[in-house]
Amino acid sequence: MGWRTTFDLDEFAAAAGGYLRSRAAENTLLLSAAQAAQAARDGQDGQAGRAGWRTRVAGQRAESTGPEVLFGWWEPPDGGEPRGAFVHDPAAPLLIAGKAPEMGAALAGTLAKLGRQVFGVDAPTEVADAFAAAWSQRAGTTVRAHKNCRVYRLGAPQGMEMAGPAGRLRCARAEDRALLADWLTAFAAEANERLGSASDLAADLISRGGAVFWEVPQRPSRIRDAAYHLPIPLHRDPAQFGDPVYQPVALVTLTRPVAGTVRISMVYTPPERRHHGYATALTVAVSHAVLAGTGPGNGASGHARGVLGGASGLVNEVVMITDKNRSDRWGGRLGYQLVGERAVLRFGPVTGPMPRAHTTGAMPRLPTGPLPRLPRLRR
Repeated sequence: MGWRTTFDLDEFAAAAGGYLRSRAAENTLLLSAAQAAQAARDGQDGQAGRAGWRTRVAGQRAESTGPEVLFGWWEPPDGGEPRGAFVHDPAAPLLIAGKAPEMGAALAGTLAKLGRQVFGVDAPTEVADAFAAAWSQRAGTTVRAHKNCRVYRLGAPQGMEMAGPAGRLRCARAEDRALLADWLTAFAAEANERLGSASDLAADLISRGGAVFWEVPQRPSRIRDAAYHLPIPLHRDPAQFGDPVYQPVALVTLTRPVAGTVRISMVYTPPERRHHGYATALTVAVSHAVLAGTGPGNGASGHARGVLGGASGLVNEVVMITDKNRSDRWGGRLGYQLVGERAVLRFGPVTGPMPRAHTTGAMPRLPTGPLPRLPRLRR
């Protein structure tokens, strides 16, 4: 049968939802994209609407005059269950689920016939390569590798305890909005990713418990440090100085739960705080908190309470997508299992060879000969 396409989110969910949920870890990007589209359509998530999702209900005209989000699924020739799916928002890379390269090549022809504009693709490596080859040939574009990624999943919190730096996790609060927006902007710049309003995204993450800091105690002032070494025992009592002041040193952001899966969408440490193990410690702590159902009112201790609000109890696996340059042993140390690889490719205009310079011919030679003799000066 090949690719079937629709603008109707409900039709897409009915046709491809079972396939996507059966491989939730592999298809986490498409599940999150469909979830954002659903929230934008229902008017429940202004942030998703601002991010560019434009969908319509069957029988209704789209409110936006721009291109709509297109959904599709791959029906095999034998008429069985779908074996692939895609979500195409013109403002974002094309997302493809499935592992057969021929699906990627066929999708390029389908989108070209529909007049869709594609500036990038995010798919399993072989499918992304097949789509890019077919699309670049049809559209006359160049292909540039943006990044290669590995997809990891964690389905149980056991075996995740490991030695790390002292500190604790804490959900971002309203007073952290400016700091969180700054760190989101810095991460996007380093990762060369597009970001809308950092302040609005920070507010959305804070409202649902999707931003978590790792914080450590500030170093004591020189006066306090010196007082500790005085011979008077009173100065050695830490109680007189009050509780230590903690400051954030690393950040993890989480997507909304969908199909029992949550994805760690961002891990960031400011440059001056790197190489201390803060990000690793935070990743372990957040993964444990999510899988343990750490939410308000469940008896969770301290600052872990509130991760993902009350929705963390709906999660049975955590997914993380990392740069392929990172060693596989890194995920194994944290208890994560490798489930697949993805490639993100971008398309651009054909530049062509540099124009050849025009032939100018030989430069005229200057006259040569003996130098003129200078007149002898009289004494």
